[in-house]
Amino acid sequence: MSGWQRVAPLFVCGWFASLCIGCGSDDATTPEAKGPKPFKVMTYNVLCSFCKGDEYDPWDDRQGYFRDIFSRHDADLYGLQELSFGSEVDQMLGLVDGFSSVYYAAADSNFTYPDASILYRTERFELEDSGEFWLSPTPDVPSSIGFAERQVPRLVVWAKLFDKQSDASLVFASTHVDNNSPSQALSAPLILERLEPFAAEAPLVLLGDFNSKPDTEAYGILTTSEGFHLVNTQGLADTWEVDTNQEPAPDYDLDDRIDHIFVAPDSAAWSVSHWAVDVHEYGPNQRYASDHFPMAATLLAGER
Repeated sequence: MSGWQRVAPLFVCGWFASLCIGCGSDDATTPEAKGPKPFKVMTYNVLCSFCKGDEYDPWDDRQGYFRDIFSRHDADLYGLQELSFGSEVDQMLGLVDGFSSVYYAAADSNFTYPDASILYRTERFELEDSGEFWLSPTPDVPSSIGFAERQVPRLVVWAKLFDKQSDASLVFASTHVDNNSPSQALSAPLILERLEPFAAEAPLVLLGDFNSKPDTEAYGILTTSEGFHLVNTQGLADTWEVDTNQEPAPDYDLDDRIDHIFVAPDSAAWSVSHWAVDVHEYGPNQRYASDHFPMAATLLAGER
């Protein structure tokens, strides 16, 4: 028998073996296809650190409550309201791993105003651009007011984020609308006007404390205006729940909501697999972590 005759069977076997190695599961050899992927968002007005009252525990005590809320819901994007100082944003970042923040910081001083802030998961999202506009007759003037006599400065903070999993951009915005009438009704058309151009470029999510129940004029402007408008994710959700540790579970009236998670229907083919409001009590006195309940939604921005 020649040398080749002795080696040939081994060569053939090795060739087939190499084919078999290459014939493993698709998961082992094929990278995950790009395209829309679900992501989870949360809005939460955390109740300012210096807001006093016997109904709520001190700010430092509430840090552990916030950590539990963030851990249980494990959102990819957070819109937070009523943070008062940049150091408090840092505190929030210390409660979640792998996040960065977006909030207003003056270009010509050390002044910060994180009343509406954004936290985003850096493993998934990359910041492309960010900015803000103020809810006033002069929206480009920082800290401007003018929609009500006792109005404090309110704003919308936005971030354009690149979603590495979906290989597409997303616009995520957080707001805290003033509670002094008629600020809400005057802010609503301004919000639509300023956000509409973003929705033409990428899927748009707006969430926050709107100080507007579903039966108010401001809410109607946001959700029923002709042309560009917003849709509440709770109404789109396949399932929704009151997430609570209380027994029996408390009643929750959807008509009493002033916090909302909106999407722009013109910006994507949206689907919402789940929506939840978190009604947990904490501490020895069984108190809520804030005077607002956090809300979370799992979203998918399908192609238009």
